[in-house]
Amino acid sequence: MRLVWREAALEQDSLRVIAYTCDCKNVVYELCREAGLFYILRTERRDGVVQQVHETYRWRYKEACEVWVALLDGGAQ
Repeated sequence: MRLVWREAALEQDSLRVIAYTCDCKNVVYELCREAGLFYILRTERRDGVVQQVHETYRWRYKEACEVWVALLDGGAQ
């Protein structure tokens, strides 16, 4: 499964992080909830400095969880 990544919105009103990957890597993923919909936020860092932040489209909870599991298992990029 190939995910579509777009630039993250600059202002996110009621963002809640539901799950996340270890921040010991250069790329960190966060499963987020905002306004009842879910999406994945990808933050790329180099030498501890944020280089890029991208997000996926929004889904309902069930679809978001399926994509999140696929991402963690290596079945999504």
